[in-house]
Amino acid sequence: MALADLNPRSTLKFLAKTDLSAAAGKLLTVNISDSTTYGVTVLELANASTDLPVGIVVVGAASDSGSYPDYSTSCEIYDTLIGCFDGAIAGAGGVTVGAAVKSDASGTFVISTSPGAGVFTVGYALTAAAAGEQFTIKFAVEKN
Repeated sequence: MALADLNPRSTLKFLAKTDLSAAAGKLLTVNISDSTTYGVTVLELANASTDLPVGIVVVGAASDSGSYPDYSTSCEIYDTLIGCFDGAIAGAGGVTVGAAVKSDASGTFVISTSPGAGVFTVGYALTAAAAGEQFTIKFAVEKN
């Protein structure tokens, strides 16, 4: 499954903002400004919990051309909106079982305690993990 294909039925195409080679388990979001500039949706690692979530990187990859933004057809991501489960990387402080999670500034996931207006809660941790470790997330995207 390439970056362009969020699920087996998708025919959408997206540009990667940066090299995603080392981004497995991190959240991808839409870069609204660049999407307007390039006329096609541009995805990047989450910079804030208010960024529009798209999916989690499963297998990261560099762009096909080596420049950015550009297509990265060997990159795989999971769509956050279809309610599936996936492996995600815990950010600072780790995550606990059952905790609602959001993204942090590095694209990893942290517990979403008292989320403010405009913050996306991406899902729930089904397993616990310390910072930098993988946990299982159940997607349930909600904008607060």
